[in-house]
Amino acid sequence: MIKYFHELSIEEFDELVKSGMTWGECAEKYPQPEWCGYPQAVLGDFGCWSLMSFKIKNRRNCMLCEHYIKVNKR
Repeated sequence: MIKYFHELSIEEFDELVKSGMTWGECAEKYPQPEWCGYPQAVLGDFGCWSLMSFKIKNRRNCMLCEHYIKVNKR
């Protein structure tokens, strides 16, 4: 089962940083949620600033974003 980036805790993310994981590796292992259409959202400073600063915790947080993708899953 995939663990999406928004599901990581700050502590888990800190461990990834300590491990030396690159943003590319992070995006592959912990991708952006399926309802996020922001281009390469998990790309550090060039990604989605809300997602990368842990302000996104669920779909509702993204619903006003112009890159939000409406899907039939809840």
